[in-house]
Amino acid sequence: MTDKKIEIKLIDVPDNRLRDVDPDRAELLAGMFKEVGHLTPIDVVQRDKRFELVAGAHRLQAAKLCKWKEIDARVLDPDVGQSAHELRLREILENLARWDFNALERCEALYEMKQIHEALHPETKHGGKRGNQHTGGQKRQVAIFAFCQNATEATGLSRRSIEFAVQIYEALTPASRERLKNTKFAEKQNDLKLLADCDPDEQAKVLNILFAEEPEAGTVGDAITLVRHGRAESDPDKRVRTIYNTMPKLSLAGRRSVYRTFKDEIIELVKSEGWLND
Repeated sequence: MTDKKIEIKLIDVPDNRLRDVDPDRAELLAGMFKEVGHLTPIDVVQRDKRFELVAGAHRLQAAKLCKWKEIDARVLDPDVGQSAHELRLREILENLARWDFNALERCEALYEMKQIHEALHPETKHGGKRGNQHTGGQKRQVAIFAFCQNATEATGLSRRSIEFAVQIYEALTPASRERLKNTKFAEKQNDLKLLADCDPDEQAKVLNILFAEEPEAGTVGDAITLVRHGRAESDPDKRVRTIYNTMPKLSLAGRRSVYRTFKDEIIELVKSEGWLND
């Protein structure tokens, strides 16, 4: 690996980068560059007489906004035998470490890490059908564990969070992923999970509601209710659902405390319904 200044006009940015440049972030970096200079070199690999960007798209754009002619760069040594997959993995890991991904971007990054892992270790990709727990299914689980172990060590994320993020991304249709990009609904993993639990047709209908000029629902949950039941969930409905979901999670002592609080209403209901008459 060699550190050197490179003419910006000689640097090519691949079209298939994981993440588009955020103009606001580039502007912020440009302001920092003008104040303190460029502290962290970008990473490139040499392609004949030009260079291909591996990591540092926002820094490169910031340098362009500063109208710099050159930028500090680390030229990755081709002698280390880094494949295109390994260079791509380097980009993903740098982004995971350097910037806060939104939920969709994090799911996408971890999904792509899985794809790269399988490309670099093809023996882990085809383990047979998951349904046979003694043969193919067992091999598949070993493959998944191998990827998650690798990703956990690289990112510091738990195995469960990695598995969960990959599952969400795989369940979202390509069309849904594209429509969600750069929207507020890409920011929360819970929203993505709700959408991922829908079938492809429902996903499209839910997003049609959310992205309409005059949306009938403002949340993923409400849009799903509208698609499935023909009406959005009211505030009282939401409160009742919250109670239904919470009560079973309380201890027996906790539930009895609730019953005592509403003892008079419960007794009146028992009498009116005749529950003790049978």
